[in-house]
Amino acid sequence: MKNCCRKCCCACCRRNVMEELNNDTILLPKNEATKQELETDRLYIFGSVPPDLKSVLMEGFAPQEHNPVVKIVCGKYHCIILLTQNRLYGFGLNDMGQLGLPFETKEATHLTQLNINTPEIYLNNFQILDIAAGDEFSLILIQTQDNQKKIINFGSDLINKYIQVENPPTQKVEKIPDEVNINNINQIIAYEKRKIFCTENNEIFLGGQDFSGMELEGYGLLKKFEKKIKNIFLQKESCIVQDDDDDIWGLSDNSYKEFGFESGLRNEFQLFKYIFKEEKGQIKQIKKISVGARHLLILLETGELFSMGDNSDGQCCGNSSTYSYPNLVEMNNKNKIIDCYAGYNHNLIILENGCVYTWGNTENGKLGYFEDNISQETPKEVLSMKIRCINHVCLGKKISIIVTGRNEDSIVFKYRADQGPEIIDP
Repeated sequence: MKNCCRKCCCACCRRNVMEELNNDTILLPKNEATKQELETDRLYIFGSVPPDLKSVLMEGFAPQEHNPVVKIVCGKYHCIILLTQNRLYGFGLNDMGQLGLPFETKEATHLTQLNINTPEIYLNNFQILDIAAGDEFSLILIQTQDNQKKIINFGSDLINKYIQVENPPTQKVEKIPDEVNINNINQIIAYEKRKIFCTENNEIFLGGQDFSGMELEGYGLLKKFEKKIKNIFLQKESCIVQDDDDDIWGLSDNSYKEFGFESGLRNEFQLFKYIFKEEKGQIKQIKKISVGARHLLILLETGELFSMGDNSDGQCCGNSSTYSYPNLVEMNNKNKIIDCYAGYNHNLIILENGCVYTWGNTENGKLGYFEDNISQETPKEVLSMKIRCINHVCLGKKISIIVTGRNEDSIVFKYRADQGPEIIDP
């Protein structure tokens, strides 16, 4: 390994990564049935997965194409993966139909191809545009060949299940309010029992459950923004919106100080007041926002990472139970932080040298290592992930997912390429 250049996903790098793994770490081994379909090098899963899934493994996939994984989303006990070429896969529980599989399939214990088969949609007569996952449902935004958009709900038709209708459907097309031009929908988001779609007119519609916990009949307009919406994030009791000017707005009573200030209004979006400035007064640019259940991470272009909100599991670092102001995450490693991810109550960051650090709630090894304490309050390196070929990361409630593939598709390689050829590889 000493002589390895680490510039590619060579056999020696992959072999040594496997040798470094802790014996207690949960991974998914090779599944021959999906080897030809999933064109990523490896999929690592840490944390709580259904018992049968722990013994099912998938690794060593030869990457046939660049960056085949488009998006990964996690519900409470299930996961949906969108690949290129319109392919949809999932694993985990299906007891509520959240994978879109028949109810008799209580769980998918291996990576399973998911097909959309509602009566309104012809098989493969559509393009998948986006995916989202709540606790016990999944949403798939598609566009049909006649350019009509639809939102497919996996796990929605539960009434038929409870009254014991024979072979009840697990998929249906979401009913969209009449005033909405469905073809303007460009983004879907879900969290626990809440679901949201956003339109090109910068309108946000809320369905499922409102922010006081009340069940909603269909979708209703939550807010129309004047500026173009760049990102929407859902938390346990709040909604956060980032617009094109990088202004950040929050809707919640802010009871856990997840907005980084003291007060909050449940029925009104508030502009976040804090501004990150350099010594000379210049404003530092926000690179990324990532949200957990009740905490928030903000990564600046400078590589500084700030946390705020609930710190009951150490997810914000430090000694306070909550942080009502942006708290700088301190690290011994001086390499720059280039990416960050927040799970329900844990976090993962990637450094410019390819190192991976996690902290927060330690439940069932979802941090990639095992600790005696229930929480890890400072970032700690995941030694088994010291590679530069990480392409995708997704943190759920009880799991962490890391996908590796070609080096040129990796987060680290792209970052170094953007910085200029002289520092692509030190």
